[in-house]
Amino acid sequence: MNLRQEHHFEREICAHLASDGDAAQFDRAGGRLARQPVRNTCIAMATSALLAACGSHDPQPPGQVPPAPAAYKTVVLPPVVYGRYQGRQISESDDACGVPDPLRQAVQDQLAARYEIVRAASGTGMAAAPLLKIEIMDIVTISAGGPTIVIIHAVLERPGLPAAQFTGQRQMHTQYAEITAETTECSKMEAVIQALSADIATWMLKPVDGVFLVNGE
Repeated sequence: MNLRQEHHFEREICAHLASDGDAAQFDRAGGRLARQPVRNTCIAMATSALLAACGSHDPQPPGQVPPAPAAYKTVVLPPVVYGRYQGRQISESDDACGVPDPLRQAVQDQLAARYEIVRAASGTGMAAAPLLKIEIMDIVTISAGGPTIVIIHAVLERPGLPAAQFTGQRQMHTQYAEITAETTECSKMEAVIQALSADIATWMLKPVDGVFLVNGE
């Protein structure tokens, strides 16, 4: 029964009780009956019906509203590994500069201002922490003056959300005028690693799936 129906029902009862015939019969059976008690009864009944109807439409108590998802404070960042590129598995033999560890450290440094970075998902609450996995897809280091190219692929896994993927490529080379006897094929690698870590940190601000950046664009 809705609120309109309840009001109609209560008006019918009150009209019936307040009729002269019913009031007179009640007066003969019980002695004296004033119309005021009948009116009070109707008011009480109508008030109860109104409160019941309004109560059924009360909003959910604040304590029962599901809380908003908490902001992530921890990110699990396992060691960077070599991946596959164009069907070929990249390995340590393709990496003359030892990229994985410096790359992971650079990413950790970039993210440290916003998150606590852990290497493995161990401990209380870690199962709910996002997991950022990074693979090195390709490394090119030809000579001291040649290009230095690194391609990475990152996957961000978050509880209750689809995985988001990121691919980044950075390429740099040493200018001819900058080449010295100490210049090696790895001389530009640190700058490449720092640029890639900045790309990942920027993407983590809004991790849209399928982003592919070449030199940050």
